[in-house]
Amino acid sequence: MVLAECGPRARVVRGGDGFVRLLWGPVALRMSQAEFLGFAGMLSAAEGRVVRCGELARCECGLVFRCAMGQVSLYHGDLTLWFSPREFEEFSGLVLAARRALPDAPPPPPLGVPWGEEPARGLSRN
Repeated sequence: MVLAECGPRARVVRGGDGFVRLLWGPVALRMSQAEFLGFAGMLSAAEGRVVRCGELARCECGLVFRCAMGQVSLYHGDLTLWFSPREFEEFSGLVLAARRALPDAPPPPPLGVPWGEEPARGLSRN
C-alpha cells in the first residue's frame, strides 16, 4: 500500500508484512512501523528548527544535522544521506505525508498462529 509519493522514484509504502519501505531514488530503507514512527518524529522535529549549524533532531534510529555550508545530513544506522535544504524539505515532506496516512492504512495481516491456538490438524509428524 502506497502511503505517500512524490514522483516515480520517491515513495513510502507499507507491505503486507507490516514493514514500511522508504524509497528515495536509488536508496531504499526498510523499517518496522514503530521505527518509522520514530524516524518521522525526528524529521518533524528537525523540520521546524532554525539552526545555522549543528544538530537539528535525534531519535533512537538516527540524527539530523546541518553543516556550516547549509547542507543537511541525515544519519540512519550506517547510512548517511546529504541533502540541500530544498531536497531535505521534499524528503521530510514525503515522510511526514506517509506518517499522516499511516493511521488510515488497514492494519497489517496477522502472522503465525495466535498464542494458545492449536495448529491446523491434518499434517502428521511421522
